[in-house]
Amino acid sequence: MVLVVLLGLCSTFALVVTAAQAWQEHAEARWPEVTARVDSCGLDQTSTGRREGYYIHCRLSYAVGAEQNVANVYSSKFPAPEVSQYPPNQIAPFEDWVDEHPPGTPVVLRYDPSHHTKVVLVTNYMPRGGPRTPNNVKLLEFFGGSFLVLLMIARITRPRSLGQSGGSSMPVNP
Repeated sequence: MVLVVLLGLCSTFALVVTAAQAWQEHAEARWPEVTARVDSCGLDQTSTGRREGYYIHCRLSYAVGAEQNVANVYSSKFPAPEVSQYPPNQIAPFEDWVDEHPPGTPVVLRYDPSHHTKVVLVTNYMPRGGPRTPNNVKLLEFFGGSFLVLLMIARITRPRSLGQSGGSSMPVNP
């Protein structure tokens, strides 16, 4: 029964996160598009505790009307090559992406009309980037399906009292 409750809570959390992420991505899809130019793009090292890792950091410049803007975009963090990892060599797609985006490379992005330096890439997402809603939906389906299956098993296998089995719970006098 505890597992059923836990999966119910996980399903609820996944539903809330999926809805929020889908709404955010829906709003971002309506932002105006602009072509930016890469000013710089490289791998930056971060150290959080004992686990070192890297991430892509790109500086982009673009014009909105007569206004010149600069925005920074970042990838998700990935492990350093010397850290034990599965699958191996997770840094390779990130290095390839950086190599494909030297200074001057055009990049299409969308910008928030109320805050011009808040941007999202339109295409050519960084590795592990792009819309998150499809993966969130898969996770929600897993948790929701697991919850429903275990709930049905719990209902079928629960002990029944005499009152629920169709018999009388009143003692019979001979």
